Amino acid sequence: MTTRVLQGLLALLLALGLSACATLTGSGPPPRAVGEADPWQLVPGTFPGQRLYRVRYEGPEGKGSFKLILYLASPSHYRMVASDSLGRKLWTLQVDADGQAVWLDHRNKRYCQVDGADRLVVVPLAQLPLLALPRLLLGRLPADPVANLQWTADHVSFLDVRGQAWTAALSGAELEWWKVEDLGEAVAWWRRDGDGGDFSDARGGQRLRWRQVVAEAVEPTFEPLEIPPRFEQGACGAAEGEG
Repeated sequence: MTTRVLQGLLALLLALGLSACATLTGSGPPPRAVGEADPWQLVPGTFPGQRLYRVRYEGPEGKGSFKLILYLASPSHYRMVASDSLGRKLWTLQVDADGQAVWLDHRNKRYCQVDGADRLVVVPLAQLPLLALPRLLLGRLPADPVANLQWTADHVSFLDVRGQAWTAALSGAELEWWKVEDLGEAVAWWRRDGDGGDFSDARGGQRLRWRQVVAEAVEPTFEPLEIPPRFEQGACGAAEGEG
């Protein structure tokens, strides 16, 4: 995988930067089973655990494929490690429970680090929540509703904190697809693909497809991510309201 592909993939993965709490307006959810998660929440039983994915990336930088391991301690505490077909690490991303995010580019010996991962925004992609990356991989909506929530047995729609309009199709408790629009323009969409997903970002011209290979319901234990010697610091992105 080339350096340009890695940089593009970094942008795609770190373009996951923002969440908020607000008073919702609109219709509430239809009757559901006790303990059933909202479409933007991880389903009970999906964490703690670890999963192995095979991922394919396409974008302006080129194409590439890699293996990805997700170590999920909680919805807001996880580590992701990507490696090539020979097992060599490409990059590592960790978000700690205290909101600190660290990304290591092992090939180029660079890193970026931020406090307050919930406020990190990387442009120009879809600007999805960084803390919600596990939701994306596990087939959940990667943004929370803040207004105009409309919910039926087979569809849900709402506005997120940035005023973007989300629409999703439901099949029971599972999502089949979703799309997000900004000022009436579709900027990103996702659809379920077997035991994985297919995500596209229109503005960035990028596509990410993945398939889950192995899932284990184990308690992952990992310490804060250490910055290796001789790694140079780079910028992760901009905080909300900057750039």
